[in-house]
Amino acid sequence: MTTAFVLSGGASLGAVQVGMLLALAEDVGPDLIVGTSVGALNAAWIAERLDRDGIASLAELWRSLTRADVLPGLLELHRHAST
Repeated sequence: MTTAFVLSGGASLGAVQVGMLLALAEDVGPDLIVGTSVGALNAAWIAERLDRDGIASLAELWRSLTRADVLPGLLELHRHAST
Protein backbone atom coordinates (compact mmCIF):
# COMPACT_ATOMS: atom_id res chain seq x y z
CA MET A 1 0.00 0.00 0.00
CA THR A 2 1.22 3.52 -0.85
CA THR A 3 1.25 6.10 1.92
CA ALA A 4 0.91 9.77 0.95
CA PHE A 5 1.05 13.00 2.89
CA VAL A 6 -1.36 15.45 1.22
CA LEU A 7 -0.86 19.01 2.43
CA SER A 8 -3.53 21.59 1.70
CA GLY A 9 -3.21 25.29 1.08
CA GLY A 10 -4.51 27.95 3.40
CA ALA A 11 -1.88 30.37 4.71
CA SER A 12 -1.57 29.67 8.45
CA LEU A 13 -2.49 26.01 7.91
CA GLY A 14 1.12 25.66 6.79
CA ALA A 15 2.23 26.16 10.37
CA VAL A 16 -0.36 23.68 11.62
CA GLN A 17 0.90 21.11 9.13
CA VAL A 18 4.32 21.14 10.80
CA GLY A 19 2.85 19.78 14.03
CA MET A 20 1.09 17.04 12.11
CA LEU A 21 4.29 16.21 10.25
CA LEU A 22 6.25 15.97 13.49
CA ALA A 23 3.69 13.54 14.91
CA LEU A 24 3.40 11.40 11.78
CA ALA A 25 7.10 11.25 10.98
CA GLU A 26 7.70 9.31 14.18
CA ASP A 27 5.70 6.31 12.95
CA VAL A 28 4.72 6.83 9.31
CA GLY A 29 7.04 7.35 6.38
CA PRO A 30 5.30 8.54 3.23
CA ASP A 31 5.98 7.14 -0.22
CA LEU A 32 4.63 10.33 -1.74
CA ILE A 33 4.31 13.93 -0.55
CA VAL A 34 2.03 16.36 -2.40
CA GLY A 35 0.62 19.76 -1.60
CA THR A 36 -1.00 22.86 -2.94
CA SER A 37 -0.10 26.47 -2.20
CA VAL A 38 1.50 26.64 1.26
CA GLY A 39 1.20 22.85 1.49
CA ALA A 40 3.36 22.58 -1.64
CA LEU A 41 6.02 24.74 0.01
CA ASN A 42 6.02 22.52 3.10
CA ALA A 43 6.01 19.39 0.94
CA ALA A 44 9.03 20.61 -1.03
CA TRP A 45 10.91 21.43 2.17
CA ILE A 46 10.33 18.04 3.79
CA ALA A 47 10.79 16.05 0.58
CA GLU A 48 14.45 16.99 0.86
CA ARG A 49 14.71 15.88 4.48
CA LEU A 50 11.85 13.92 5.99
CA ASP A 51 13.30 13.32 9.41
CA ARG A 52 12.76 14.93 12.78
CA ASP A 53 15.59 17.44 12.25
CA GLY A 54 14.31 18.45 8.82
CA ILE A 55 10.79 18.99 10.10
CA ALA A 56 12.13 20.83 13.16
CA SER A 57 13.98 23.22 10.84
CA LEU A 58 10.71 23.83 8.98
CA ALA A 59 9.01 24.51 12.32
CA GLU A 60 11.72 27.03 13.16
CA LEU A 61 11.16 28.77 9.84
CA TRP A 62 7.44 29.06 10.59
CA ARG A 63 8.16 30.37 14.10
CA SER A 64 10.44 33.06 12.69
CA LEU A 65 7.84 34.47 10.29
CA THR A 66 5.80 37.55 11.11
CA ARG A 67 2.45 38.56 9.68
CA ALA A 68 4.25 41.17 7.56
CA ASP A 69 6.53 38.46 6.12
CA VAL A 70 3.59 36.34 5.02
CA LEU A 71 1.22 39.12 3.97
CA PRO A 72 3.34 42.12 2.97
CA GLY A 73 1.31 45.27 2.59
CA LEU A 74 -1.57 43.99 4.72
CA LEU A 75 -0.80 46.28 7.64
CA GLU A 76 -0.67 49.31 5.34
CA LEU A 77 -3.94 48.26 3.71
CA HIS A 78 -5.54 47.88 7.15
CA ARG A 79 -4.30 51.33 8.23
CA HIS A 80 -5.65 52.87 5.04
CA ALA A 81 -9.04 51.18 5.43
CA SER A 82 -9.42 52.37 9.03
CA THR A 83 -8.86 56.07 8.19
